[in-house]
Amino acid sequence: MTALQNIEQLDSWLKERNLNGHWRGMEGRPPEARPFLWKWADIYEGLMAATELVAMDQTGRRTIQLRNPTTPDRMSNTIHMSIQCVMPGEIAEAHNHNAAAVRFIVQGDENAATVVNGEPLPMGTGDFITTPSLSWHDHFNHSDHPVIWLDGLDVRLTSIGKMIGKKFDKESQDLLKPAGYSAKTLGHAKPSWAKAETQPPPFRYTWEETKATIEAIKASEIDADPYNGIRLTYTNPMTGGATLPTFACEIQALTPGLKTKAHRHISTTIYYCFQGKGATTVDGERLEWEKGDIFVVPPWLGHYHENLAAGDSVLYSMNDYPALQALGLYQEEEVPV
Repeated sequence: MTALQNIEQLDSWLKERNLNGHWRGMEGRPPEARPFLWKWADIYEGLMAATELVAMDQTGRRTIQLRNPTTPDRMSNTIHMSIQCVMPGEIAEAHNHNAAAVRFIVQGDENAATVVNGEPLPMGTGDFITTPSLSWHDHFNHSDHPVIWLDGLDVRLTSIGKMIGKKFDKESQDLLKPAGYSAKTLGHAKPSWAKAETQPPPFRYTWEETKATIEAIKASEIDADPYNGIRLTYTNPMTGGATLPTFACEIQALTPGLKTKAHRHISTTIYYCFQGKGATTVDGERLEWEKGDIFVVPPWLGHYHENLAAGDSVLYSMNDYPALQALGLYQEEEVPV
């Protein structure tokens, strides 16, 4: 028989040996994430200060990372967003990593580009660019003003195993394909030898085409998503499925006066306001956003959107539902407002 006399002694004995009794629950578990909103004015001020104080030879990427105060070492448990700036004449060095990355261009120029596996993908304002897992990528800015974009990554999901990556053998890649190559060869007419792989090909989705799709839907009789308004997914050009195996990126237009229905889902969503202003109420907490603001909706919290602008409000988002669907864990349900 044990020499321990009571449950308190047993608990202490277990703790000394880095053990824990199930009867104590999940003691020491990190707190559940809460919704949070970051103001663009703060992000931009910090980013511009970094362009003056942090040289590119001091850092592989000049980015401002977002941190949720309820989970202070991260933005969420699965997906992450940073804001990156490359100044005129600068190059962000070439490398790869097994975390997938995407770019939504906040302030762009056709003379700036992300080079992915030898193809330059120009970065116009509102464009969306993918850098799938282990793609070689670097960035250059040949314009005369700063180029700024949102970096989205699945770093927390990648860390289920281990995040790995390599530096390229020189600062930037040779340009092996002309600009627009992917758009011309991965549309509705594809080369017969093109095959779908686990990772989608790198791709540029221009704002011009995205906006045209939104306008076409507005002019039709198609009903909008009751929870998200006019919601588009940036699809894998080979399969038509989610943007990436681990997360999907989407854009949604909220028409004037729209207030959506409320729902909740087991996935995390990060939003960026590209245009307009509005409010998203999450678990009773009202987050009022305007152009440039970023906010996060943690899993399984009821939420709904309102457009407070005279015209359309447009939200870009990234969501980890593809990973949860692949694991058989995804759930979604309507909730009362």
